[in-house]
Amino acid sequence: MKRISMFVLSFLLIIFIFAKENYVSAMSSTEPILHIENQRIKDGYFTNLNNQVDTLKRMDEGTIIVRFQYTGSSIMSLFSLSNNQVPDGHFHLYISPTTIGSENRFEKPGASKENVHVKAQVNLKENKVYTLAMVLDKEKGYKYFLDGELIKEDSQSPRKFLSNIYAPNSSQIGRTERSSGNRYQFSGNVDFVKIFDEPLPNEELTTITGETSAELLVNPMPDTAQITNPLSVFYPGFMDSNNYRIPALLYSKKGTLIAGIDRRVVHGGDSPNNIDAVIRRSNDQGMTWEENGIVINDYPDQASNIDLSLLQDETNERIFALVDGFPHGGGLMGGFGTNAFKGTGFKTIEGKKYMVLTDENKNEYTIREEGNIYNKTGELTEYSVDENRNLYVNGKKTDNYFSQTSPLKPLKTSYLELYYSDDEGATWTEPIDLNDEVKEEWMIFLGTGPGNGIQLNNGPHKGRLVFPVYFLNEYNRQASALSYSDDHGKTWNRGESPNEGRVVGEEIINERYFTNSAHEITESQVVEMPNGQLKLFMRNYSGYAQIATSFDGGESWDSQVVTEKALIAPYSQISAIRYTGQVDGKEAVIFSSASDNVSRVNGTVKVGLIEEDGTYENGQVKYSFNWKYSQLVKPDTYGYSSLTNLSNGDIGLFYEGTSNTKMDYIKFNMEYLKWQKYKQAPEPVIKSLTLLSKKPKPYRPGEKIRLEVVFDDFVMLIGNKRINGIIGGKNIQFDLVENTKNSRFIFEGTIPNIKPSAYTAELKFEDNLAVYNVYGEQFQANEEAIQLKEKIIIRR
Repeated sequence: MKRISMFVLSFLLIIFIFAKENYVSAMSSTEPILHIENQRIKDGYFTNLNNQVDTLKRMDEGTIIVRFQYTGSSIMSLFSLSNNQVPDGHFHLYISPTTIGSENRFEKPGASKENVHVKAQVNLKENKVYTLAMVLDKEKGYKYFLDGELIKEDSQSPRKFLSNIYAPNSSQIGRTERSSGNRYQFSGNVDFVKIFDEPLPNEELTTITGETSAELLVNPMPDTAQITNPLSVFYPGFMDSNNYRIPALLYSKKGTLIAGIDRRVVHGGDSPNNIDAVIRRSNDQGMTWEENGIVINDYPDQASNIDLSLLQDETNERIFALVDGFPHGGGLMGGFGTNAFKGTGFKTIEGKKYMVLTDENKNEYTIREEGNIYNKTGELTEYSVDENRNLYVNGKKTDNYFSQTSPLKPLKTSYLELYYSDDEGATWTEPIDLNDEVKEEWMIFLGTGPGNGIQLNNGPHKGRLVFPVYFLNEYNRQASALSYSDDHGKTWNRGESPNEGRVVGEEIINERYFTNSAHEITESQVVEMPNGQLKLFMRNYSGYAQIATSFDGGESWDSQVVTEKALIAPYSQISAIRYTGQVDGKEAVIFSSASDNVSRVNGTVKVGLIEEDGTYENGQVKYSFNWKYSQLVKPDTYGYSSLTNLSNGDIGLFYEGTSNTKMDYIKFNMEYLKWQKYKQAPEPVIKSLTLLSKKPKPYRPGEKIRLEVVFDDFVMLIGNKRINGIIGGKNIQFDLVENTKNSRFIFEGTIPNIKPSAYTAELKFEDNLAVYNVYGEQFQANEEAIQLKEKIIIRR
């Protein structure tokens, strides 16, 4: 029996040794044809590899591995091979906060341009350390690995690698050299770039890239915190459309949850497009939804309703929908003044404003009372219209005057349209034009917030209905404003923009004529303060939300617009609502936005406690926000969103979880927003710092001496990899000679010419050496952290 056991043990040992040898062989069978290490790339710096072009340009398959740490928000090249004489003759492996991928752009005189673009959606955080591997196999296609995970396989795209670039003359780490000037400049640290002339096996790439995988630092969610799983309210195939955008959410007084959206039928882009305003309803706060959606309005052809905003008048429970309308071919895509033109589309005759139509010969007509159409000389014609813009000839319906084929057409501009429902959104009125009341002739565009409007509950304008809008001025610059009604929606006015009289440095802005794009404020949401004061949260180009203050219900604004640095936000719509309850005994605002200065990623909901912060010059209370709680609700892609108060203090959130396909809904409570989801990332710690054993132990001047530094986990060293020391008053330099698993490092120096004795060494990391763990936390090299406790004994 003992012999059998020994045999089994020997057999298992042989298997283990054989497997280990095979593993080592797999991990070391191929040497890189290019290996670059330890590159700091920022402020325009890059690493030139032009001497490698002749080697690289022959590769038709292979592997690229890059370990990096980035800062920034744009597309950034990690490695490139290019022809710098043309704009589109390059290969580059790139990253952005939301994407990793490669472009292989072929440009050759006399040949058609081609671009093979393979990418994967990711969520990369600034300063964190990542390892990315790209593989192109001529037979199998593309693979991408990130931190130990295979995140992308593509066997359908054409297999093009470095050999596809015509006449390359430039290769760089940290940017792509091209004649167009956009070089995709990288900013950050590159630990290494390794390029192999063959596809490496999955096991090896999983192991190498997995060295930077990081444990998710999440605290358990408390039992009192509640959040539902995302539910797609609109999705490809629903209501005969594959594309949706621009969420709007309203919870009615009777408990009906209404989710509004753009149904974008032809494609996911803005107008010109076949876009319809539609809603879907829930009677249980979004847990389930009615099987079918409801169309507010559906124009023919590529006439559109875009950017829905919802509001309820609580005095009569009427629900309003404000939306942008465009006749066929109208819209802002394609350039301002190309598919939309200045004007209201109305003409004043004898003190009354009438919509103008023209025929193919530019003859002018006006729509008068009861839908009758008159010609330019004031004569009644055979044409008439109904409230849904249908066109009749001698009482017979022939077309819709927003269509492509109508013999009479309106001015191709934006039309602000109002709809309302008195049955919880089940049915809606025909469009009610507001251009004649709120739009100026010098505007190309006047459109909605979008998202939500509010009814004021306090102050001298109590009961006022308010919708956020924005417009294009004489120089096509955007400016936020409010449209408001004091008679329950019968008539409407437009207030001034916060850009009217706004003070920026030494400049006072005029809403109609300002030209600086840095001063643009666009889509917005409005929140009422406890005394009836209004705060307008506005999209802009600063990378943060900007807030304007009105003391008169949105008719005018304080001259100062605040850039709220606590509210990181890209150039994207934001949502803000006044919370119906209190938080920590205070009134509060709830805010939703992508939490990145540039990219629409990482949807975050924040809670701002309303605090009194002195007074304005006019004696009004000055309110500020203490953004006390913040919760990441949707990693990765997060576009427009809309918040609403539910019953019992819960909050509903309807958001773009994809760019233009699935529109998701979640609900959560305040305890969820208060939950501290993520733990503080740990800093690197030196586990041990010792002298490697030497026999005999005493050192002599001129001999080599080695320090072993062991960190508690993976670290990346960037900069001059050296430890400086002083022994017996003499300098000694320890240079890195060995690295094991990125946690154990051996530094070697030479004993200086000093007298025999036992010495204590004073050690210090090189000033420009930075040590990071996978979370991007930097080692703090104080004296205690890098103290050698052993004595160094010197003999002659």
